[in-house]
Amino acid sequence: MNDFSKCCKLRTLINSKFLVVCSVLFVATGCQNSTIKYDLNEKQKIYIHETTKNYGGLIELYKQRLQRSDSEDTRYKLAQVYYLSNDYEAAKRTLTPVLNKSKNDNLFVLYGHVESKMGNNDIALQYLDKAITINRKNGEAYNVKGIVLLKKKQYDAARYSFNLARENFYDENKVTNNLAMLSILNKDYNEAYKHLNILYTKGYRDQTILHNLLYTLVKLNKMQLAKSFCLGHRLSNEPEILIQELKQVEPVDAIKFNEIVPTQSNNQKQYTIEKIASQQITKAGKAVKPGKITNLPSTNKSQISAKLSKVTKLKTDTEPESKTEKEEASQQSMVSNSVTSDNKTSSKKNNLVNQVTTTLNILAVRSGEHKAFSRITFETANQLSKNQYKIEKISPTEFKLSFYDVTLPSKGINHIINLISRSDRDFASVTGTLTAENTLILQIKTKKDSIVKDFDAGPNSNGRAHCFAFDFYSENK
Repeated sequence: MNDFSKCCKLRTLINSKFLVVCSVLFVATGCQNSTIKYDLNEKQKIYIHETTKNYGGLIELYKQRLQRSDSEDTRYKLAQVYYLSNDYEAAKRTLTPVLNKSKNDNLFVLYGHVESKMGNNDIALQYLDKAITINRKNGEAYNVKGIVLLKKKQYDAARYSFNLARENFYDENKVTNNLAMLSILNKDYNEAYKHLNILYTKGYRDQTILHNLLYTLVKLNKMQLAKSFCLGHRLSNEPEILIQELKQVEPVDAIKFNEIVPTQSNNQKQYTIEKIASQQITKAGKAVKPGKITNLPSTNKSQISAKLSKVTKLKTDTEPESKTEKEEASQQSMVSNSVTSDNKTSSKKNNLVNQVTTTLNILAVRSGEHKAFSRITFETANQLSKNQYKIEKISPTEFKLSFYDVTLPSKGINHIINLISRSDRDFASVTGTLTAENTLILQIKTKKDSIVKDFDAGPNSNGRAHCFAFDFYSENK
């Protein structure tokens, strides 16, 4: 073979190897880009489902991930979503395969939650103790253990567990709330008032705190004080009726346990807010706007319980139990002044806000379907206040949502209407207008007789916007 032939053959071999190497590199690069693109798409979907609280979508994503790779972390996340959607059987089934080999204390806390929800308090305690054995500084484990012990009426042990939760830096306000709940169950209303008033003094004004403070005032027989408090915070337009109802209710029927949703991410905190807010609707099927309670002509014990199912957190120093009219008047003056001061402070804050901006800047609107309701979520630059929107029920199937002095996203009102219309399981039609005064009016027609529940869902998952939700429930659900 001459030199020319050898040279040609060598060049052919080199070219062949070059093509093979390049092909391998292109395939590897393509696979890598595909994987990265897939991961990004999945993360985007998770973000959207978390923002709209679409549990069904999250469940499907985590199930698909579990099919690709069965890991403890994915099972934990999937079980969390099952727990949040009240499917405790599915949560238990998801966690069971990894219980024997897990060293994750938070996983055992979640399993304790699940077993407690299913009524298996003794089993729940076993797994909460496992969590504490792994991590003796898990404040949430002590808090949940205290709640389980409350259910078992082991009040001294529950108090000890709550104090351990506090010592391990678990949320002080949640612990204070649970200690108040413990005092109510013990019928130690002075102690309950002390704990609740601490939270109230800190500035907490959610419906749970206000109703539980009102309940303790009634049980302490401070009727004038309770009436002033009820009117000052607009808990009822007929305070005498509500107070008489509360007098008849025993603590075990009045309260629900403030079980905190298992740990640790921002979206889980939003789910907790959602869960608490969801208790603001009466079992009779009438929507309750924040700050108001609908009085029913006939109220049974379960309906009263629904009104009182908001055990939370209050503020200020403990006041001695008063027995004279003079002392009662003094206490009434103090709470009235507190309410007046609170209203003045609120007014000043509102005036300050109005000086800075009077515009409701809507950044995004999302909609999604859940098992029992369809949700519309507004993301706004600032927290939506009560005077910036209005809900009107035109008929059992027709609703009008008004938002005042708004700035819409660049895509405009039609984009908002299209986003809401996609949730067509419960919505028959959606129309909207923007008036010359920049009032956004959405007219929504549902396929069945419905009720609306509205609540502040807190910041979105990246903390850059504020979420406010409107849930449409069928009245027969």
